[in-house]
Amino acid sequence: MEKKKNLNDQKKPQASVAPFIDLTHDFGFKIVMANPDNPELMMRLLNELIPEREIVSITFLNPEVQPPAEEYHRNNYDIQCTDRAGNRFIVEMQKEPYEYFRDRLMVYSGDPLKHLLKKGEDYGNVRTLYVVCILGGHLLVRDEDKSFRHSLLRHAHVTMDDSQKVLSNKLNFIFLQLPEAEEPTPESSFIERWAYYVSTMGEVETKPAGLAPYFDLLFEASDRRNIEEDKLSIYDKMVRDEIQIKAERDYAIKEALDDYSIRKEAEKQYAIKEALEGQREELEREMLAAQSQALEQDKLETARNLKAEGIPADVIAKCTGLTMEQVAGL
Repeated sequence: MEKKKNLNDQKKPQASVAPFIDLTHDFGFKIVMANPDNPELMMRLLNELIPEREIVSITFLNPEVQPPAEEYHRNNYDIQCTDRAGNRFIVEMQKEPYEYFRDRLMVYSGDPLKHLLKKGEDYGNVRTLYVVCILGGHLLVRDEDKSFRHSLLRHAHVTMDDSQKVLSNKLNFIFLQLPEAEEPTPESSFIERWAYYVSTMGEVETKPAGLAPYFDLLFEASDRRNIEEDKLSIYDKMVRDEIQIKAERDYAIKEALDDYSIRKEAEKQYAIKEALEGQREELEREMLAAQSQALEQDKLETARNLKAEGIPADVIAKCTGLTMEQVAGL
């Protein structure tokens, strides 16, 4: 069976015209999977990913955690929830992973770890934290771990160097790599089906026939007609903004490459784009004010990569809008 194409290679028109919202978009994912009216959508997923936990109920928490001081980074999770026992679950949808995504996960796990033990409790009562990463691309793994790269589902822990034994089972990372999803067969597991339907939700025109109740509910919850108008408006605007940012960035790169006959090296564009794709985290939720910061970062990243390709500084400045002094300082 032929594998579905990598999501990064698929060219979609306006995602806003599709009958179902794109669940690989982080805000679309939050609309559907963090809906307190349909908690079973997230609870069933967690139970399938962590069958030993036997979760019977979950409570969604405020996804944003304010740092103790302004000089520290603010964590803004896609979804954070807890079960009755006090165990915590961070669920992050990352459409296009980037080089330092693993380090970002370390920062994300920091604050929730403090909430795993209440004041006065014995350390034997420490709860468990699960960081679930749903990836629209592949996790960049050091040392070319091909077995990890080509696995749909992988788990990671903090281990001992000499024996690779788990140091503690209280911090767990789960990676679900959507590009490895294949079209379901009768033998497909729940996770295999979930990964495929989520990765293709924004592309299909109609709901597949014969769905199990869970997936029927998933499609219904993702149907644009069933989403509150204010949330849908925010989602559409964020998608349009991201498409515009990507289009402007791609055009600047293409124009520079055309001018200097470097188009024959088109395979290098993928590496440039992949490095740039991770620069718009601050578009999360309604915080559109962060758009200017993301645009500035995109320009700097574009300039660095163009400079690495040998493009003259004045052309870089023209394509990116940076000053000659800024280009020289890169």
